[in-house]
Amino acid sequence: MIYMYTDFTKKGISDYQIKKLVKSKKIYMIKKGVYSNTEDYSYLEYISKKHPNAVFTLETACYCYGLTKKNNFPYVIATKQKDRKIKDEKIKQIFMTNNLYELGISKITYQGYNILIYDLERLLIDVVRNKVNMEYNLYHEIIENYRKISKLLNKNKLNDYIVNFKDPRIIDRIKTEVLK
Repeated sequence: MIYMYTDFTKKGISDYQIKKLVKSKKIYMIKKGVYSNTEDYSYLEYISKKHPNAVFTLETACYCYGLTKKNNFPYVIATKQKDRKIKDEKIKQIFMTNNLYELGISKITYQGYNILIYDLERLLIDVVRNKVNMEYNLYHEIIENYRKISKLLNKNKLNDYIVNFKDPRIIDRIKTEVLK
């Protein structure tokens, strides 16, 4: 489990006590102000704790939903357009306008911790929008898995989301590649 420095201070644990816990290997320092109770921690959990407004999208979200078996790096997150740039080589940050950023955000429990992730309908739109930026085989694996679950997709929600995107090719691609 990942802990922030503020998590300890809220419980009344002092800076000295935190350093003592690190020295005795009861907790491990990941980066300044971020700690874990194990040496082997999940980077997804780290991102969700360190950047609580980051929403997982594209390849990373597809991996979390089981739409792809390959966990691509860097981790892809969406943030608001005016958010601070995240300086981390393991993270690819996509800046979005406020209305697109907030569209379809879900909070799920993934491997025992909470993360923000786009729902399946919004994720499908992002995947189709970024077709040219994705690896060919990965894109087709994701689309093939979307075909298998197409009956589970909420078509009304999908249509409501599509209205917010100005590219008419999105609808065509979804109809021809997923909902055939």
